[in-house]
Amino acid sequence: MSESRLHLHFLSLLLLCCVSPSYLSTTNPDDNSYVACGPHQTQALTEFMNEFDSSHCNLSDPFNGVWCDNSTGAVTMIRLQDCLSGILKPNSSLFKLHHLRYLDLNHNNFTSSSLPSEFGSQVPSSFNSLSRLSLSDLSLAGNQFSGTLNPNSTSLFELHHLRFLGLGYNKFSSSLPSEFGNLNKLEYLSLKSNDFSGQVPPTISNLTSLKELYLQDNQLTGSFPLVQNLTMLSAIDVSDNHFSGTIPSSLTTIPFFSNKFYGSISPPDQDRDLYMVHRTTASRRLYFASVETIDLRYKGLSMEQEMVLTSYAAIDFSGNRIEGQIPESIGLLKALIALNLSNNAFTGHIPLGLGTLSFLAYINVSHNHLKGEIPQGTQITGQAKSSFEGNAGLCGLPLQETCFGTIAPPTQQPPKEEDEQVLNWKGVAIGYGLGVLLGLAIAQLIASYKPEWLVKIIGPNKLRTLRIVSV
Repeated sequence: MSESRLHLHFLSLLLLCCVSPSYLSTTNPDDNSYVACGPHQTQALTEFMNEFDSSHCNLSDPFNGVWCDNSTGAVTMIRLQDCLSGILKPNSSLFKLHHLRYLDLNHNNFTSSSLPSEFGSQVPSSFNSLSRLSLSDLSLAGNQFSGTLNPNSTSLFELHHLRFLGLGYNKFSSSLPSEFGNLNKLEYLSLKSNDFSGQVPPTISNLTSLKELYLQDNQLTGSFPLVQNLTMLSAIDVSDNHFSGTIPSSLTTIPFFSNKFYGSISPPDQDRDLYMVHRTTASRRLYFASVETIDLRYKGLSMEQEMVLTSYAAIDFSGNRIEGQIPESIGLLKALIALNLSNNAFTGHIPLGLGTLSFLAYINVSHNHLKGEIPQGTQITGQAKSSFEGNAGLCGLPLQETCFGTIAPPTQQPPKEEDEQVLNWKGVAIGYGLGVLLGLAIAQLIASYKPEWLVKIIGPNKLRTLRIVSV
């Protein structure tokens, strides 16, 4: 179905509804025609608006708005970020919009309710009214949602068409429900920066379409999540949790980690404490697969590579309790751009293969128990010293510690270059000698036939010296 964008913010929505209560018109940016939201949809939108304080809505923000279907007039998409303040109640008029496919309420201020029966600022159980629909994108990140994701009190896990689910930057607690495994069409799952605890349920391996998984900055424990079935995975971040044990060898069998690429990315020289990869488009969402242009930012410095990667990877396991050796097979991840294993309990050596990864722009293995010589390679030696600090046994560049028993070979030029230098010096000597003889001969001729010219050129005192030398 074709869609037209009704670029309506809540204030303009109220105005239009008051002027024309039977329908809502706007300009289609694609073909400049006029379409309308149906009267029932308009009424539901108006009621939804009246539930919140929308005085902070930015009317000039091109990202916020409402989209309706050309044919049916039904609301199919709502994006209202950083705009609303109030209580999202279970009986909200939002749940009357039964044709919603995309709902983005990021970074609003949904405050808690004093009435426990209304479920407060937890995810309303009324989402079950959307379960009959094809809601594919649900983003509620950056609000004040709290409580638990109890499958018995929320129908979130009945939204079987979901492809994008963003619940990051809230205040959810408790363990992760195993019902996440029911959302088998998910391609993007973000639960970062909450207060989830306990182990990651094994049902997470049911999400075989998952491309991006973000669990960082929680209180998760146990062994590393089972990801061997997630063959579409292109980005995973589990940093700042309490995972323990070893990294499973199955991680390196994920196909996206090994592809055929060309070109190279050289890391900048300064320290890099922050690594971010994002797609350069008008979209606010981050994508980590099948892009034409990527932007790598290190503390504000931007580098751009066009048409280089068909898929790429960033792995961040920092701030956990992972132990054992770093798998040698991690050096086979040819698509790896960023690797952060800092603040764990890794032992042994850094795999030599990491020195051969031409796309590796950022690596951080600081504050572990690693030892031995740091693998050498363009992508390694260009890294910041801080990326390897905190490992008492590590040595070699970029650290200042020299590896014991290794003697740097004396700098020696290749024989061919030495031969060329000898020949060059011979040429200089021959040319200098011929030049001196030619100069003396010319001076002798001038002195013999036109001595007054010689006097004008070099002066009488130097002439006497010259004559003495030339006799």
